[in-house]
Amino acid sequence: MKELSVRQRIVYGALELFSQKGYDATSVDEIAKSIGMQGPNIYKYFKKKEDILEVLKNNYDNPYIKRFGIDPETPVWIHNSEELKMFSMKQIERTINDPMVIKLRKMGTIEQFRDAEFASNTSEYQYDSLVNLFTKIFEKLVKIGAVTEADPKILALEYMSPTSVLIQLCDRQPERKEEAMELVEKHIDFFIKTHFKE
Repeated sequence: MKELSVRQRIVYGALELFSQKGYDATSVDEIAKSIGMQGPNIYKYFKKKEDILEVLKNNYDNPYIKRFGIDPETPVWIHNSEELKMFSMKQIERTINDPMVIKLRKMGTIEQFRDAEFASNTSEYQYDSLVNLFTKIFEKLVKIGAVTEADPKILALEYMSPTSVLIQLCDRQPERKEEAMELVEKHIDFFIKTHFKE
């Protein structure tokens, strides 16, 4: 694995702390200490703490979306319940196990009440993009007759909302991941049995 640059180490160290304590409660000295530096040395790489936050906002927004297949431009390739379940389980496994994404999600959860941009981004990642993606999927599934006739957006909300709650549970209590994944799979199977014509 390629060694991280000093700038990357600073950003990752900051993300670790921001995801635990929040941005305001984290000092430059704490960020430096977390990666084995003296506080003033950070200013060789970033003029101020806000610049580190900007890097996090700018460099991780698009990868977060694209990494999980929730880019609005993602082609809708799902045609049946088996493909829907496979796609969903893969994305959920990633989102509860990828350390970077967990930290970004936790930081967003903390910062959404302090920063309007974080509030908007958190809504985008945890609601808007997912609803839009699954609405497109259910529009297609209704159109091809795989799913009973219903409002695709309501189907999307019904499908994804319990999973979102369980992902939040995993963020708060990682030791409950196995329980959460079992419930996610049961929910998906119940949804498929309830709404698919197959």
